Amino acid sequence: MKKALVLCLASVLLMSASVTHAVEITYASAVAADGSGKTSLQTNNVFVETFDAPGGGPTMAANMVAISTVSGGALGYAQGHLPGVYAAPANDTTYFAYGPGAGSGASTSEVNFNYTGLLNSLGNGATLNYLGLYYGSIDMYNDLIFYNAVGAVIQTVTGASLIDMSHGEPGNQNAESSNIYVNLFFTPEEEFTSFSFRTTARAFEIDNLVVGYNVAPVPEPASIALLGLGLAGLGLARRRISK
Repeated sequence: MKKALVLCLASVLLMSASVTHAVEITYASAVAADGSGKTSLQTNNVFVETFDAPGGGPTMAANMVAISTVSGGALGYAQGHLPGVYAAPANDTTYFAYGPGAGSGASTSEVNFNYTGLLNSLGNGATLNYLGLYYGSIDMYNDLIFYNAVGAVIQTVTGASLIDMSHGEPGNQNAESSNIYVNLFFTPEEEFTSFSFRTTARAFEIDNLVVGYNVAPVPEPASIALLGLGLAGLGLARRRISK
């Protein structure tokens, strides 16, 4: 996919009140060739969700990422604008995801994306170390919550903090600074297994969701051979001591 580099707005370190480590946040992005506005610059070791299944919906298989409603309205998929319900991220003419979905009767929503299946398929101690997303007309009441493998919260990134960093206007459907591509880079201590979008009012809108992963390196043959020699030597030394 051809991309044109967009000026990075900011690079900051956000400290979570619940942890002592920091997640690095940048607003660097590229222009998506499919008309979906902004997308990630990351191309190596990533999986991309565009929500462009026929009629709108996830393109990643359900056994790779499980999308579930934690509370309130479920995730919806749409194009364009529906007053009081959703608004496409700026310059996005494709399908995007939003919550709470139309017809849910809810004014709040928390939707979880769980990547356990993806991590299991990657094997070799794979972990998630990056999340990128096109956040449309971001609001003060939109939050991202990150969980580890046992479901404990490891980070919460608030919409208010992102608006403050980008000097954006909450809910502005056209402003560059309020329709931002957010990149979150995690340290090994913070790497997540799932995350939630949470909104306490209408609505959140997202597109071009990208997760990046780390895979533990496979030992080289020479290293394996040295390890074998070391174990053999240890065994020989133990036999000599026992005589």
